Amino acid sequence: MKVRVRVLFLGEDPKDPLQQAAADYLARCGRRYAAGLVPLKPTKRGKGAVDDVVRAAEADTLLSASESCTRVALDPTGKLLPSSERWSEAVEQLLARGKPLAFLIGGATGLHRRVLDESAAVWSLSPLTFAHRLAVCVLAEQLYRSVEIARGGPYHKA
Repeated sequence: MKVRVRVLFLGEDPKDPLQQAAADYLARCGRRYAAGLVPLKPTKRGKGAVDDVVRAAEADTLLSASESCTRVALDPTGKLLPSSERWSEAVEQLLARGKPLAFLIGGATGLHRRVLDESAAVWSLSPLTFAHRLAVCVLAEQLYRSVEIARGGPYHKA
C-alpha cells in the first residue's frame, strides 16, 4: 500500500506511549490515507547550541525527507482551522493534488522559517504550544477523525 499521508517528526522512541498512540491512530486511517509516522534524527544539541543553527539543520532534514510531497508545516503561528469538518475538507483538498501529503513537526526549538516558507500550508493544531511528541499524537488523532468524517463513520461526533 502506497503511503499517502506522512507525519514527519524529529526524534523517535518506540516505547513512548504517545508515539504508540499516534501509530495506532494512523493505522486506523486505513487505505483512504495510508498514513504513517516518519521519525527523523534530531540535530544533537551540545552545551551552548544556538537554537537557530539547530532549527536550520533540522529544516534540512525535514525538507529532504518531504521532497516530492505537498508539505503542511505545523506551527502555533499557523492557520487555525475552525472545526474538525473544515480540517477534514482541507486535508482532502491537499490530497486531491495527487502528491503524498507530509505534515512537518519541528523539534524542541520549533520549525525554521525556511520550512514554513517551503510548505504549501502552515496550520496550527491549537494556539497553545505542545511538546512535539504530543503534537504528533494530536495530529494523528485528527487525521483519523478526518477519515471518519470523510467516510461518514461513527467516530466523529460534532
